[in-house]
Amino acid sequence: MKSLERILGLKREAVLLDSWLYIFKAMCAISVGFILGRTFAITRLDMISVLLGVMYNLEPINVSGLKGGINQLLASTLGAIITGFLVYIMNYQISFITIALGIGLTMYVALKIDYRMVSPVTIFTSIYMTQLLQTNALGQPSVFLTFRLRILALGLGVLIAMIFNLLFSLLYYRKIGHKRVEFVKIQSINAIKHTIKGLQDTSLIQSSEFVLASVFNDVDMVKANIETMMKEKFIPFNLKQKEQLSDLLKVVMHIKNMTHCAYDNLFIAHNLKEVIEESDLQKMNEIVNKLEEIDFLNKKESKLISDSLNTSTTRMSQNVKLMIQECQSILTIYNQLN
Repeated sequence: MKSLERILGLKREAVLLDSWLYIFKAMCAISVGFILGRTFAITRLDMISVLLGVMYNLEPINVSGLKGGINQLLASTLGAIITGFLVYIMNYQISFITIALGIGLTMYVALKIDYRMVSPVTIFTSIYMTQLLQTNALGQPSVFLTFRLRILALGLGVLIAMIFNLLFSLLYYRKIGHKRVEFVKIQSINAIKHTIKGLQDTSLIQSSEFVLASVFNDVDMVKANIETMMKEKFIPFNLKQKEQLSDLLKVVMHIKNMTHCAYDNLFIAHNLKEVIEESDLQKMNEIVNKLEEIDFLNKKESKLISDSLNTSTTRMSQNVKLMIQECQSILTIYNQLN
């Protein structure tokens, strides 16, 4: 039975990110999107934009979903205006030249606005304006009708996603902060374990560094989630809940600092060829054991790590000392949470 559950079930990390609820929310939202999209005479002509608009904007955080939806509409408008204007001045003669110029101009303007990236939605809409041209009552191709169809269909999908984000947030918003912190705690344990392996066997250092780099991404994601939740206006948090979110954010920052210290020890071992002391490895294992002992979803009182005299002045030992301090701070906040 357990083996079947292990095969069919999701990892605990995925569960902590509310993956089951996300799957259920996606199924409900896409069903409503299909029904409503087929209901309206205009949007039924472009169900792909409706359904993609729904799926692209389902987010765990309401504010993130709202910003994502607005950005998609703006990106679609940009792609539609640029390519639509080009199609119009070329008298609706669609060829490889039209498509190439449309994509090129769209990318140029998008990069002028934000040099870091070109939204895939912008590119999709640019192609859309050349390949799915709508015709008017006289059978003539129309840029305006194509633009209207794309924006209305996408807008309906975005609206449906916003509504479902809000409705489902009522089911899990109170616990989302604790779940995210528990998730990042598990990632930090994994990071420290890999650090210990890398320090014991230098051939594993490079692979351990890759693991820690991914943990930093997870930490930043959770940090952004909690910070966004603290600005949430759709779900009214009371003062106590806001204070808890603030405490959870501090835990995330302590985890990030602790992981930085672990990463620095790998850097020292890899580049300076220093060897960590056995006593420091024991302390790192003690940190792992203490973090595994606490659970942000099922709180139990936890004792702090016992103080031990550390007279070593090596950079590695100082990093381990800082890791213990960060762990102590995490345990202190954890014991104060309700």
